[in-house]
Amino acid sequence: MKKLLSAAALLLAAACGLNAAHIIRGPYVEDAEQTTAVIKWATDAPTPAWIEYGPEGKCSQLMAIAPRREEHSLTLHGLIPNTKFCYKIYVLNAEETGTQEPAQGTFRTLYSAERKIINFLVAGNTSAPAEGAADEIKKAAAQSMAGYEADFIVHTGNIAADGTADGNNDDFLTPFAPVLQNAPLLVALGGDEYGPNRHAEKEGRGFLAANYRRIHSMPWSKGTPYYYYIDTANARLIFLDTNFAYGVPNASKLELKSAQYEWLKNALSTADSASWKIVVLHHPVYSSGPVPDNLSALLAPLFEAYKVNLVIQGGQGAYERTAPILKNQKAPAGQTGPTYITVGGGGKVFEKKEFNNEWSSKYFEIPHFAHIQIVDRKLSLRVYTHDNKRIDALDIYF
Repeated sequence: MKKLLSAAALLLAAACGLNAAHIIRGPYVEDAEQTTAVIKWATDAPTPAWIEYGPEGKCSQLMAIAPRREEHSLTLHGLIPNTKFCYKIYVLNAEETGTQEPAQGTFRTLYSAERKIINFLVAGNTSAPAEGAADEIKKAAAQSMAGYEADFIVHTGNIAADGTADGNNDDFLTPFAPVLQNAPLLVALGGDEYGPNRHAEKEGRGFLAANYRRIHSMPWSKGTPYYYYIDTANARLIFLDTNFAYGVPNASKLELKSAQYEWLKNALSTADSASWKIVVLHHPVYSSGPVPDNLSALLAPLFEAYKVNLVIQGGQGAYERTAPILKNQKAPAGQTGPTYITVGGGGKVFEKKEFNNEWSSKYFEIPHFAHIQIVDRKLSLRVYTHDNKRIDALDIYF
């Protein structure tokens, strides 16, 4: 296979007259489904690239060629559900006599419905640096997260402070590379993704497409450009775009009878009754921090009516976990409602608790990430500091 790969590299290099290029972003995996996945990376000069991939242990089983460019995005087709794959990405060496050492990683395809085990990580607010050694905090968090061998990573938004491709690279993709190379990424859009002029309709128009969409591929469709859901094993994870409710006019509308609201109702109502319902959004529906409450009146009744189990939020520089909430109050004994967790400690300046709400069970103003595992009817939530010290634990059953 190596001889075939080298021959393909040399022939294509000769045809294109290329010089050596180097990978400067990635590789990372997004939009992994049961039979497809997208591998993304960037090089410092236009170049073709070659991917070997296959089920783990057989990384050289298949080969695909990516065309000459700097921003690379290659969809792998014909994959198998419930399977861990490995991949290797090659670019030319400086002498153009062969290829450089490959960049490599792994990913899992989504699980079919009979599978009852899911294992994923949650991070958020990696945009603005924490006070002090921000980069070291992020690198430590990435190393800690890599030890959990997650099926995928959920990001609750605000990836990069300026929202640009370079900002994504500096604030998140580079420091978190050890975990991103081996687990697909899923993102709920934060305000920073819409750029510094997000609140101005004219000046902010087109920023998301020119920056975020250039380097990220989520399971969008034409009808749902920035909100989506995935079904994996016995869970449905629903990702919303809440930015319209916080003054971003170019975001997808989120209000009564809007397309996103009606889509959300349908996504909740059509989920299998035996599936966990988990909603991921950037701005918190319930918060004891300084984020204004623009969403609870709109979304909480919907989450309660359709028996959402867990809501994962960002948008606040702290970790918070609520008790089950029902009708804006802590659920009475013998009744239940959604539990809300805010995971926003990926690097942002941390925000103090401002309100002593009855339903607030935990609140920490420190760097953190969450690890969530579902085994059949049990969901285990564990939350850790960047250096892997546990700060919270909760088991939810349904």
